[in-house]
Amino acid sequence: MEKAGTSLWCAELDWSAARMHFLKADPILHGLVSNLTNPPPSKGRSAFESLCRAIVGQQLSVKAASTIWHRLNELHCGALTPETILAAKMEEHRNAGVSGQKHRYLMSLATRYMAGPDDFNCVKDKSDEEIIERWTRVKGIGKWTVQMHLMFELNRPNVFPVDDLGIRRAMELHFGIARESPKSTYEKRALLWSPFRTAACRFLWMSSDS
Repeated sequence: MEKAGTSLWCAELDWSAARMHFLKADPILHGLVSNLTNPPPSKGRSAFESLCRAIVGQQLSVKAASTIWHRLNELHCGALTPETILAAKMEEHRNAGVSGQKHRYLMSLATRYMAGPDDFNCVKDKSDEEIIERWTRVKGIGKWTVQMHLMFELNRPNVFPVDDLGIRRAMELHFGIARESPKSTYEKRALLWSPFRTAACRFLWMSSDS
């Protein structure tokens, strides 16, 4: 039996199968998602672009991150690549709203990508854990950042980002989990959703937005 979290790539999440699973495994979750439409499909960003965007958005609101991301793309004329990142000066990135620390993170990512692009692009047959272990070697890339790429770009079906505050707050609201409970409490509940934990999390995010 496959361990939770080791799922491989799929073209798109099977929302119908996920809903059927929730009906049997977690009626409370099923009741929640029955009032929600399926989330939009992935945007198909490359690993490099996705990770750059995640770095830019760290510790920022969605709106602020989107604004800075737009400025950064304008700075690089819509061609944000490792080469253009490495050619940029810190002052240019600062003027676009990117902090000095995030500039260094982007430079680190670009350097690492140039040294081994296959480590980022040839991951279809790698487990979630292998990708997380490999990419978090890059300065500024943490587990949560990689999990977002797994969920939104690679469509990995069974990812559960337990450190995501939005997910934890939604679980506290809908499942009666006490705030600031141990991670194991959230993880235990999420086991009910396997092998469709990504779908469950995306629905939980949607429920918070609505």
